[in-house]
Amino acid sequence: MVLRIFNTMTKKKEEFVPLVEGKVGIYTCGQTVYDDLHIGNACTYSNWDVIIRYLRYKGYEVLHVQNFTDVGHLVSDADWGEDKIVQRAAERQMHPLELVEKYIADYFRDTAALNIKKPNIMPRATGHISEMIDLVKALIEKGYAYETPTGIYFDISKFPDYGKMAGIDLTKQQAGARVEADQYKRNPHDFALWIKADPSHIMQ
Repeated sequence: MVLRIFNTMTKKKEEFVPLVEGKVGIYTCGQTVYDDLHIGNACTYSNWDVIIRYLRYKGYEVLHVQNFTDVGHLVSDADWGEDKIVQRAAERQMHPLELVEKYIADYFRDTAALNIKKPNIMPRATGHISEMIDLVKALIEKGYAYETPTGIYFDISKFPDYGKMAGIDLTKQQAGARVEADQYKRNPHDFALWIKADPSHIMQ
């Protein structure tokens, strides 16, 4: 039986053909470790698990990478506000990284209880800060990103197909309708690559 998947770019079901014969690399967005898994997390992880199990059943060698976000997830969708982990740690009177360790352990406990297989590699955001900085610097040097008093942003005008995969027509989006617009951005839709933390920030 041919495996057919929905291509979000073409909006059609297409035959699945791996980039390397017999091998599949899959990256999935993992847990922001400031709280317990909820039913939405469990549904998402179990869906990925079914897909990966099926690919392995079909004979593919699958390398599954899933991250832990252990810093940098702000409470606002508008690229401002406190880090969710720092905020929750303060509420619990814990060090942020102590909170992270607790919820990573709880993640493994809960996914094991759901019989969800562990990914091959589970990197933490804090383990790759130097690579993030190098990438942001490269984007600035190439003219794809710019710095403001609040942070560093990706200039979506340099990427004509931005929004195409999600089917978003940016001309129909109203700035400030959902989240407060940032006065320093060149375009309200430019997204943050790096937010400048207050000098007192425990995880800056």
